[in-house]
Amino acid sequence: MGKSDNNVIKLWQAKHDKDTQRNLAEFILFAQSELTLYKEQGWDAPSWKPNKGQVLVFGFRQTEGNNYSPIDIFKGPYLEFVKAFMRQQMTLKEITSAHLWISMFRNLYLALVAQEDDKVPCIRDVTGQTLKDAVAIIKQSENNLTRRYQIGGKLTSLVKWLLDERIVLTLPTFKNPFPKQVHTSEQLGEEADRFREERCPTMHEMLSLAECFARAEAVQDKYYTSALVLLCFAPGRINELDGLTIHSLQQGDDDGWYIVWHGSKGYPDHRKSIPPLMLDVVKEAFNRLIEIGKPARACAKWAYEHPNEFYKHEGCITQPDHKASQPLSHLQIANAMSIVGFLNKNGVTFQHTKALTNWLNALLDEKTVTYSRLNEVVHQKYKNKSWPNNPDSKRPVWENLLLYRDLELKPKSAAKQFSWTMPTINAFNEQLNKKPKSMSTLWERFNMTQEDGTPIALTTHQFRVWLNTHAKIGGVDDWKIAQWSGRADYRQNSAYDLRTLEQKSRLSTELMVASYDDMPSAIILRKYNLPVTLKSVGIDREGIADFTGIGFCTHNFAQTPCTKAGECVTCKEHVCLTGIPETLEELEQLDKLISEQLDKAIQANGKDVFGADRWVTHHGWKLGHIRTLIAIMKDESLPEGTVIQIPVEHDPSPTRRALEDKKMVTDLEDRCNTKAQIKPQFNANIKKLLGFG
Repeated sequence: MGKSDNNVIKLWQAKHDKDTQRNLAEFILFAQSELTLYKEQGWDAPSWKPNKGQVLVFGFRQTEGNNYSPIDIFKGPYLEFVKAFMRQQMTLKEITSAHLWISMFRNLYLALVAQEDDKVPCIRDVTGQTLKDAVAIIKQSENNLTRRYQIGGKLTSLVKWLLDERIVLTLPTFKNPFPKQVHTSEQLGEEADRFREERCPTMHEMLSLAECFARAEAVQDKYYTSALVLLCFAPGRINELDGLTIHSLQQGDDDGWYIVWHGSKGYPDHRKSIPPLMLDVVKEAFNRLIEIGKPARACAKWAYEHPNEFYKHEGCITQPDHKASQPLSHLQIANAMSIVGFLNKNGVTFQHTKALTNWLNALLDEKTVTYSRLNEVVHQKYKNKSWPNNPDSKRPVWENLLLYRDLELKPKSAAKQFSWTMPTINAFNEQLNKKPKSMSTLWERFNMTQEDGTPIALTTHQFRVWLNTHAKIGGVDDWKIAQWSGRADYRQNSAYDLRTLEQKSRLSTELMVASYDDMPSAIILRKYNLPVTLKSVGIDREGIADFTGIGFCTHNFAQTPCTKAGECVTCKEHVCLTGIPETLEELEQLDKLISEQLDKAIQANGKDVFGADRWVTHHGWKLGHIRTLIAIMKDESLPEGTVIQIPVEHDPSPTRRALEDKKMVTDLEDRCNTKAQIKPQFNANIKKLLGFG
């Protein structure tokens, strides 16, 4: 596959600054001889079938849209270059959108042919005019504006590559001529409204999946519902499930549970925390998948540890001492390969028919078939290019969480007891959305329909949309949603924000006040992640209150730094609001931590540890305030948004303490209405405070 000894993919690099012809020839030779992807399909094949995604057709179907129509392939060195380029690109990363590259190459080919009819097309003949012609052809042939943008992006990448690798030296700077389209979710109009309504699942549809998970008994149903549950506790992509292992579910030092998640589309590997309400469901889903995949993991591990031996499972009928090189009868082959149903009516032999698979017909053409030969067939079919490791988790294949035996999820078929495989994206989507001539869907097997009786039809990506939309409704910050979803660019959140116009306008409705002198309440401002003003929490000063996790700090940092060293919970300048969920959760967590510290201080005090009594007093004082705040926060008689603040007497300033020590008045009095009356008293107090009288 073009890898060096240190397991790093080796890329071709140009060696000649000026000789573009030699660079092109060496690149094609490198792709033919050094890269091995699709080698079994043949270099001269008119098309290649990737492991995932559409077939790569190096030319044009004679009948557009017919996948069985003959192919008019590209001609000359252009064909060789396209194959070399695609082999290297797919070796780097096999993507499902590779057909966009092929579409771009077709349009570029047409532009080259029109440029010089009597000349064999070659990539080195591409000029600035060729690019202009290709853009015109794309514009004419592609009505979908988003697809135009995508193909234009591939053309831009190709031009950059040709210049960087010294294949073509004279191309001008090229930028994608097609603008990126605004996502339908951000548009207005009936079509956009209909898209939002259909794209975001309803609560009924989500609860229907939960019902299927709870009622699942068959292996097929347990497998699919368990895998789909893992897309519902946090936003994920269906292909990211491939990276999960049987060890991915873990418990952290804080006793919280999470799943080690392998990101895609540029987002690094990370941990997805599991909400406590979903923990039991996620654990059950993991246990089900682990149990279903046990036989497949045993087969994969055997194939690695015994590469030259066929896995003799319980279905094999040969004697234990049957050697790997001894011939097998048709009946023995059928039992070994779990294809007894393909035997003739006599139940002893096979007969060449179109009903048999290609590999079996090819096998029957051989004079003798042995366990060694069957082992070769198994390894050829089930080993992938990254064997024995999972390319996402970098762990052995037999640790894959979603591993199962071939045909195991098809009730009417016998599972191949020697096999191991992973599900495709289409397999999941076919469970959620009825396809022509496909097996029954998950909804059909559980008799689930929409509330109006119509069939339920979803895709795996819609669970991600549902979670993102409801997070947005709940007022979660964009950066948090992007991080939670494993999204590298938070600006892409907008494509998953399918709130209705009514839900989006709720912000302006709730923020609307009766007069310009009034202001929105602090709870409304916090709910929509807007700055909470000091006046909204009862402080008669211009400015913004800082959110601390358990409330808001109203301290004036222009006068003094924080005098509490971050002890917000016992600070008189700190306010809490009822109705903010994270505030109560943080206070309860703080209660737990301070309780543990108080218990240790009490134990130490009992052992006469020096200073422990002061810690008992400190932690007890602090814990008393925390539990008082929690009790007030849980008081259902208080309206949402009530401001909670500890009394000034519980947090006296150094000045107040000094005055109290001197037995002086600490409260301001309104009896003194003039500056003349206030001044002598003030001066006298200061003199006494400083010890002058």
